[in-house]
Amino acid sequence: MKPRWPAALVAVTLCLLGAVSSARATHRHHASVDIDASDNEDVSISGKAYVAKGQVHEGDVVAIFGDARIEGEVTGDVVVIMGDLDLSGTVRGDVVSILSHAKIADSAKIAGDLVNVGWTPEGQVSRAQVDGELVNVNCLSLIPFAGKGGGWSGLMRLLFVIKLMRMAALFLIILLITALVPRRLATIAAAFPQRWGYAILAGLLAYAGLAVASVLLAVTIIGIPLAVALVCALLVIKWLGVASILFLIGQTAGRNLFQRELPHVASVLGGFVAYAILCLIPVFGFAFSLGTSIVAVGIAILTRFGSEEPWRRGGAAAAAAPAHASGTVPPVAPDTAPPRL
Repeated sequence: MKPRWPAALVAVTLCLLGAVSSARATHRHHASVDIDASDNEDVSISGKAYVAKGQVHEGDVVAIFGDARIEGEVTGDVVVIMGDLDLSGTVRGDVVSILSHAKIADSAKIAGDLVNVGWTPEGQVSRAQVDGELVNVNCLSLIPFAGKGGGWSGLMRLLFVIKLMRMAALFLIILLITALVPRRLATIAAAFPQRWGYAILAGLLAYAGLAVASVLLAVTIIGIPLAVALVCALLVIKWLGVASILFLIGQTAGRNLFQRELPHVASVLGGFVAYAILCLIPVFGFAFSLGTSIVAVGIAILTRFGSEEPWRRGGAAAAAAPAHASGTVPPVAPDTAPPRL
C-alpha cells in the first residue's frame, strides 16, 4: 500500500491550528455526537465521536480535544488529537493519534496506516492488525512523570515537565556563571536597587532592538547566522542578569533571616528556589519570568556586564587608584641629605 502517513501528519497539524481558535471563539462544531450510517464526515471538538458495533460510517472521523470510540466500521480515516481513542472495530483508512491516549483492542483492524505520536498505545498492536505502515513515535513515554494519557490533562503534565526541565537547565547555567564571574554578579546586584527603573527601560529597548535587528537580518540569507548570534548573546546577557538578581535575593534573605552574609553559591541557590516557585505558578509565572528577563537584561547592560564599580570612591582614593593599578611606587624621601661637595 502506498504510504500516506506523512500527508496525514501535515493535515492533522493544520487541523489542530485551525481548530483551537475555532473551538474557543465560535464553537461552530457540536460538542458531542453519535454517528449513524448517513453521515459522510464528522468533526468533534471537546466531545465524543461514537460508532456503535454493527454500524458503518461513510467518511472520516476527527476528534480534537475529545474522544473517539470506534466499535463498528469507518470507511475513511480516524484522527484523534489530544484526546482518547478506543478502537475495537474496523477502519478502512488511516488511524492517526496525536498526543492522545490510544487503546487498540485485539479485534481492531486497520486497512491503512497507524500513526501514533506521543505515548505508547495501550494494548499489544500486532503487525497483522495493520495493513499499511505502523509508525509509533512514543517520545513522551521517555519523559519522567509525563503520564500515559493525552487530552488537556496530558498536555498540562507535558508542559509542566518541560518547564521543570528548563528550570533545571537554567539552574546549571546560573551555577556555572556564579563560579566563573562571582565579582561581576556582586557588582550588578549592588547596582540593582538604585537603577532598577532604568533597567526596565534598557531591557525593553534591548528586546525591541533585537526583534527589529533579527527581522532585518533574516531577510537576507547571509544575515541569518548574525541574527542567531545576536539571540545567543542576549541569552548570555539575560542569564548573567538573572544570576545577579538571584544573588541579590539570596543575600537579602541571608541578612534578614540568618543575620549574616551568605556565600555566593548559597545566595544564588536561595534566590533560585524562590524564583522557581514563582515561575511554576500558572499564568503569573509566565508574567513574572518575562518581567525578570527584561529587568535582568537591562541591569546587565547598564552596569556594562558587571565591570562597573558599585560605589564611587572618594577623591583621595580615586587619585591613588591609577598609581596602584599601574604598579608604580611613589618616590620615598631619603633619610639623610646627600653630602656636600
